[in-house]
Amino acid sequence: MYLVLVPLAQLIWRTVTWGEGDRRLSPAAVEGEVTGFHWMEAFSGPSSNAMLFEPLANSLFTGLFAAVFALLLGGVLAWVVTRTDMPGTSWLRPLLIVPYVVPSFAIALAWETLFKSPRIGGLPGLYETVLGFGPPEWLSYGPTPIIITMTIHYFPFAFLLICGALASLDSQLEESAELLGASRWTILRKITFPIVAPAFAAAAILTFGKTIGTFALPFLLGQPVQYATLATRLFSTLNQGLDALGYILALVLIAITALAVYASSRVLGGNLNRFETIGGKGFKGQLTRLRNWRWPIFGATAAVALAVAVFPLLLLGYQTLMLVDGFYGFDNLTLHYWIGESDPELAEGEPGLVRNDVILGATWITLKLAFISAAICSVVGLIIGYIVVRDRGGWIAKLLDQISFAPFLFPAIAFAAMYLSLFAEARGPIPALYGTFTLLVLISVVNRLPYGVRTGTAAVAQIGRELEEAAEIQGASWMRRFRQIVLPLATSGLVAGMLVSFVGVMRELSLIILLITPSTRVLMTVGFRYAEEDQVQLGNALILLVTVLTLAGQYLVWRLGKGRLARLRERSG
Repeated sequence: MYLVLVPLAQLIWRTVTWGEGDRRLSPAAVEGEVTGFHWMEAFSGPSSNAMLFEPLANSLFTGLFAAVFALLLGGVLAWVVTRTDMPGTSWLRPLLIVPYVVPSFAIALAWETLFKSPRIGGLPGLYETVLGFGPPEWLSYGPTPIIITMTIHYFPFAFLLICGALASLDSQLEESAELLGASRWTILRKITFPIVAPAFAAAAILTFGKTIGTFALPFLLGQPVQYATLATRLFSTLNQGLDALGYILALVLIAITALAVYASSRVLGGNLNRFETIGGKGFKGQLTRLRNWRWPIFGATAAVALAVAVFPLLLLGYQTLMLVDGFYGFDNLTLHYWIGESDPELAEGEPGLVRNDVILGATWITLKLAFISAAICSVVGLIIGYIVVRDRGGWIAKLLDQISFAPFLFPAIAFAAMYLSLFAEARGPIPALYGTFTLLVLISVVNRLPYGVRTGTAAVAQIGRELEEAAEIQGASWMRRFRQIVLPLATSGLVAGMLVSFVGVMRELSLIILLITPSTRVLMTVGFRYAEEDQVQLGNALILLVTVLTLAGQYLVWRLGKGRLARLRERSG
């Protein structure tokens, strides 16, 4: 509760009191006194339009369109991969998830490399190099590229959620409609889609909640043309020292996400029985035959997968080999940005990636943060999941379940503002944690806790009570039962929770951008600095490093979990 509700309360309190340095806003400011000045300034002050209303409109516009497009793309791909006999699904499924595994601003950098406009500044992109003329400005920067890149980054959310719903859809319903003469489009519109509506709604809320709080994509693709969203305005406001106004923007972001979740529950709640398809009369999961469309649809799906998952990484990889950005000839290739020593004429004297002490130090901090946070989150999530399952209906279980889900309601950069407000100075026995590695671990664990609790709950729900009851009869304490029975049997849930948390922490930027100091720099913040300073080759090399480390870390966690499961099966046998 202290790590979720207290930061929110502190955030609200800071918006209704005068803070240190507010004398520059009003000569009547007295630190600590209650005031409505900040709210009046945000909603009706002379700069309220630029400070709040324009960024709010931009956030809603880009967030809604990105959520809709991600939902459509993810839904169509989920149906094709899960419900049809299209070939190649075994390798297309993981490939379609890659855009979410890579850091979000990697997609922004790839887009900028492709459609860079010299009119905004810098050298031409690949588009102009190949075609001989520049792209329109609206395609390079502003809402259009922000919406497209958000769609590319977040459609795997919808894809994964809808895949799960479609996998449990009884095909007898579709086959019955087909026997009665219904067309494929009619079956999709009147049977398939209505049944998976809860998954669509969940995907829409997940995507919308994340898009409106996304920071890197709108910053990199909107800042050059002064197109601000709530997240980017929050960042710039706090950088200017206008803390209270920034915290108000954070509360607006939180309110939007909470309203979206509430609207979803109102639409679906209390009438979920109409979505039931699996009962006691048997289940059939027959795939839809595409017949003559089988290979054309495979070609289109493979083209989408390669375009969103492979091409951006190849483009960024090639750019890291360019001695001078913007010149794509083979005579301009070099390995300097990977292995070169410091050269004052290149990258402001920054050495190549493997010789760069800043990048190597950030790599160690990033891996340490990701593994520690993932381990703590999965164990804490399993413990909370255990209490929720075993004490189902109890007030403690309900309270823990609700509080553990609360961080999901907070956009990442708003959550960072909450922790900045709470831990910037010492409060009672709690020391000031700003600028410490501990604070990064703390916020990473709490932010990923909803996922850890959900995987932990699912794992514990599969473990029968009789195993613990037998141990209890033999006099085993709760700690011993949990350590020797629940923990080994819930290894799969622990691994799932660690994988989800590890990936999220490795590529996280919005959550920690406000909390980083030179001593706690991670790879994503170093890469963001390179992107800001237009050191594209080093920035892209770092992004590729993050991607490789993320995939390698995923594999390592999976192998460790698989080995634990194998040893458990051997003992059981």
